Amino acid sequence: MKMKILIRYIVVVALVFAGYEVFSQPPASFMRKNMVRNKVESARDNYIDKQLDLNSDQKAKFWPLYYQYHKEITEVRKAKRQNLTFNKSKDQLDKDLQYDQQLVDVKKRYTQEFARIMPPEKVNKIFQSEREFVDELLRQYGERGTPEQ
Repeated sequence: MKMKILIRYIVVVALVFAGYEVFSQPPASFMRKNMVRNKVESARDNYIDKQLDLNSDQKAKFWPLYYQYHKEITEVRKAKRQNLTFNKSKDQLDKDLQYDQQLVDVKKRYTQEFARIMPPEKVNKIFQSEREFVDELLRQYGERGTPEQ
């Protein structure tokens, strides 16, 4: 009798842990979005790296700084989108302009930081390469429907 109770207890505990395992995984759509985002970011980094043609010392200094720059720009853009989505008040335009100014300020600050690592022509090439990459990505998306096909 005690053996049956013990087996039932073990089965219940196993089912509980199995349920946690199933519900602890993110949905497949989330995983696909992350995979696509990682692919795009990797392609962008490769494109910029190829365009800049940096030596190993410059690369070691540039990439951590670039990731920090990209993170700050992304945060401001996300805040700007949220303002457009959630804010329906009269001061929305002012806030939108503030976000644009923040983007300019971040770009100015990092332009100076990048200039400490590389010549001005290559600093310009960073931003030009980003625009070219996005343009190409949008062109491919328009032609194929998705960038990964």
